[in-house]
Amino acid sequence: MDPNLQDLLKRYNEGSASPEEKRQVEAWYLSIGEKPQLIDQEILLAHFSEGKHEIQQLYKTKRIRPVWKNIAAAAVVLVFIAGAYFMRGVDTASDSQLVAKDSIQPGEETAIFSMANGEELDLKAMVAGATLHQGGVEIVKLATGGIQINQTGADELQPSTIKTPKGGEFDITLPDGSLVKLNADSELKLLAGYNKADRRIDLSGEAFFDVQKSSKPFVVRTAKQKVTVLGTQFNIKAYASELETTTKLLRGSVKVSSNVSGKEVLMKPGDQIVNKNDELLLSSKEKQQIDWVDKEFVFNEKTAEELMNDIARWYNLEVEFENDELKTKRFTGRIERYSKLTKVIAVLEATEVLNFEIEGRKIIVK
Repeated sequence: MDPNLQDLLKRYNEGSASPEEKRQVEAWYLSIGEKPQLIDQEILLAHFSEGKHEIQQLYKTKRIRPVWKNIAAAAVVLVFIAGAYFMRGVDTASDSQLVAKDSIQPGEETAIFSMANGEELDLKAMVAGATLHQGGVEIVKLATGGIQINQTGADELQPSTIKTPKGGEFDITLPDGSLVKLNADSELKLLAGYNKADRRIDLSGEAFFDVQKSSKPFVVRTAKQKVTVLGTQFNIKAYASELETTTKLLRGSVKVSSNVSGKEVLMKPGDQIVNKNDELLLSSKEKQQIDWVDKEFVFNEKTAEELMNDIARWYNLEVEFENDELKTKRFTGRIERYSKLTKVIAVLEATEVLNFEIEGRKIIVK
């Protein structure tokens, strides 16, 4: 293999490739993917063996379990080298199956705003620059696609809710100037009196917060915990369907307290707390990155069940595992969040661990 190409693929796999290099690699993938019938199968098999051997050599110092399984699970790049998607997916999938996969697009910016009086507003349908006044609150649709909530009256803010569906995300600028990025299938509630004595919100699902500094505490409550800050950047993942609530801090400091035991932990940048079975498990020196905010799926020793839950929420899918043992298989790597489902499936099938069948909006993991 060309040493320059080998170096490029290695950097892409590690996430250190420049934006232009990423575009080059992905353009290569797409150009092959559009014309699989033009690629000789013997050549693909040769590339498969060559890629397997070379990547094993590159990563052999990290070998804990079979390297090929690790790297194949981790890298979009192996789809390029091995051609696994073309050898198996194109030969075995029916035309209708391929069409079904290709018709499933990634999520988009959409949400519903519910007011205290029960009225609902489709935020996706608002045009840029449009405003709505309701009970001392002004909602402005921004050119970037999100909304800004302004307090226009002297009365305290009434409670309101912003909810994203599966396959949706949305940016909200709160009355104090704090920014919230709401992930798919999530709900954010502004409690009555927001920004009066404090700034209290409830969260179900996942959100990234960039909190403006203020003497008024910013408090996020979830089903299992409470996070208190003054000004900082952090992410909370607290889906009701998952056993763990994860808090990750990028900047500033936050205090996490358990709703059950009352135990408190003070976090510093780079810290992550996993709240599981009422235990606050702290880890440090985490990467200063929130994958979905950076438009990626980044999975570090994630189980197949965790990974498929994230994918299902973003692509608005129902997931079914044919074999429960597959749920505990672990994977490490990254996939672009705005890729078509076909590309995501190709990457995961290249692991030779998972296979998929699409039935409407149900994805069956085999």
